[in-house]
Amino acid sequence: MTAQNSDEQWDTYMATYENEKPGSTTLRMDLINSTPIKEFDFVLVTGLTYDTSKENGLPENETFSILHKVADELIEIIKKETEFILVGSFMYNNERLEYFYIKEQKNIISKIENFYQTNYPKYKFYLNVKEDKEWKYYRDFLYPNEETRNYMADQSVLRNLEEAGDNLTKSRRVDHWLYFSKESDMNKCKADLEKSNFKVQNSGINKETNLPYELQIWRIDNVNINSIYTITSDLRKRANKFNGEYDGWETSIEKE
Repeated sequence: MTAQNSDEQWDTYMATYENEKPGSTTLRMDLINSTPIKEFDFVLVTGLTYDTSKENGLPENETFSILHKVADELIEIIKKETEFILVGSFMYNNERLEYFYIKEQKNIISKIENFYQTNYPKYKFYLNVKEDKEWKYYRDFLYPNEETRNYMADQSVLRNLEEAGDNLTKSRRVDHWLYFSKESDMNKCKADLEKSNFKVQNSGINKETNLPYELQIWRIDNVNINSIYTITSDLRKRANKFNGEYDGWETSIEKE
């Protein structure tokens, strides 16, 4: 297992950390249900500290290219020493770190130290290998919490709209789906949502779902990320209030 391939699902998210500074995490999302992965018991964390004129501590374009080049070169070094899984990277406060899970330590420390000293002597580097059989670095640090995953899901829908030529400026009909185990819970939620001007498109039994009562609602809304995330967050809370689950949204492509 080396670098990225078509079966891997990569995504990026931003979050705020100490001193209100932003950090950017890029990681493999597809591993969460299969970790920890047996025999890949060590986590290798390594990367460079860089200079930037940006107050947020994130790199400028030229520096960003160098950091990507370093990541590719690290892959080539590590693959010669042991099997590995690249799980992600983290950029924060003038530093980018790559995270690899490896089977064996072997001579990796000395090889990577030599690589930095030879090719990037002006940069300060970080390099550490720790035993992490439970994959806590991946599961507890890199992997986003539920709130962030929901935000990323909304961003993904918006990306698809933009790729289809939608500039996201027009308000339009947005459909949402909610599911419940009991008809009485669905009806209570439906009544609550109608007070917020949601229209009911469909409510009834859907035998193909784990929660058999499906509620489809819609409303005319804006779909920029701030607007739609506020709406979907509210719908998740309301569904939960009535023992149900929110299951996402869709809308039409609107072009100028």
